[in-house]
Amino acid sequence: MKILVVDDEVVSRKKMKMIMDGLGECEAVECGNDAISAYQNAWEKWSPFDLITLDISMPDMNGTEVLSTIRKIETQKDIPDHRRVKVFMVTSHSDRETIITCVQAGCDDFITKPFNRDTVFKKLQEKGFREQIKEARNEDADISSGIKGSADPKDRILQDIISRFKRGEIDLPSLPQIHQKFKELEVKGANLQDIAELLKQDAGISSKLISISNSSYYRGVVENKTLEQAISRLGLETARQTVNAISNRGLYAADDKKYLGIVEALWEHSLSCAYASQIIAEILNMRFKDDIFTMGLFHDIGKLMLVRVVAEIEKKADKSSEIDGITLFRTMDSYHGKTGSVLLKRWGFSERYIAVAEYHDDIHNAQELYGELKVVHCANLLVKSLGYGQSESDCSSPADSDIARELGLDAEKISLVGKRVKDQMDELKEYLE
Repeated sequence: MKILVVDDEVVSRKKMKMIMDGLGECEAVECGNDAISAYQNAWEKWSPFDLITLDISMPDMNGTEVLSTIRKIETQKDIPDHRRVKVFMVTSHSDRETIITCVQAGCDDFITKPFNRDTVFKKLQEKGFREQIKEARNEDADISSGIKGSADPKDRILQDIISRFKRGEIDLPSLPQIHQKFKELEVKGANLQDIAELLKQDAGISSKLISISNSSYYRGVVENKTLEQAISRLGLETARQTVNAISNRGLYAADDKKYLGIVEALWEHSLSCAYASQIIAEILNMRFKDDIFTMGLFHDIGKLMLVRVVAEIEKKADKSSEIDGITLFRTMDSYHGKTGSVLLKRWGFSERYIAVAEYHDDIHNAQELYGELKVVHCANLLVKSLGYGQSESDCSSPADSDIARELGLDAEKISLVGKRVKDQMDELKEYLE
């Protein structure tokens, strides 16, 4: 399901996007002209929107005008009624004249401000989105199962998180757009110049990529000065992996000093696990359809999500509600797999990414032992044993793992992977700060 949120008011726009992220791939824009562009681009890529939420009151082009334009485009394209996008007008007004005008322009229903997750879901359910609503609610039930009524502090924390999420009070992080755009260009078979033009839109990423290409780890005979030269030296795959790391670094930020150390340790652990996953796959000559580096980078995204949400909750609570470090670590270790899998699913990642996030620390409960899951499981154990981002959880060596032995990852290979990970972290980590 593909969704477009259109609202010039930032708080309302972010809140609606957060709600819609639970239903599918969601894009948000802040004005009518951008909405029309996004709608037309989606059709050009043969990936049209299924649902649009459209604020009525906007400065450049009001919602009714946007709606009329969309319906005219659909008529010009001879799009049948059952394929036309569902449009819900969002308004703080409920006067009869406004409603009549929007209905005449072709809207499907109204969502009145202030709204929350339950009121939005109810409206969508009435207009045919029952299966999507059911699936989103099932995800909540999966996380909630077995913790209601528990006296354990870590269970109460998670229950509070789930309750707040259902009420629309928690804004989940969004996947950086450049990550997705890079992937789309690769799928289309884009050349080096196309990739460079995309990356030039972000000066920070461009300069870091050039610096990394000139680092002692990758340095060639001549110093690279352009983005094209940097991508050529790194290779397309390494360039994409590096862009993923740079763009997702921004997720690992903490306003509260209390959580800064934890978030930094999570970043260090995730980056080292990404390198370790890639190196293990290379040494064992394992090839995967999905990118094992990015799987390693996102394997602990559930821990980051829990830390961010706990910090957000504490901002709005009194001092007596603050969570001690031990309880937070135990909460992360107990529930990060499920929360990470839910987030990756909402970001649109494949089944194998989701399985890696959910079961890398609980591999024997996985329904299917994918090769990618085995590799990230071993990489996770290895980088913990090297001291990258340790938490309270067990830091046993991968040499003691049945999975490592099954893969043929013996002590000599583990030592080699560890050395290469340390070299990459020592040489490249500073460029990814």
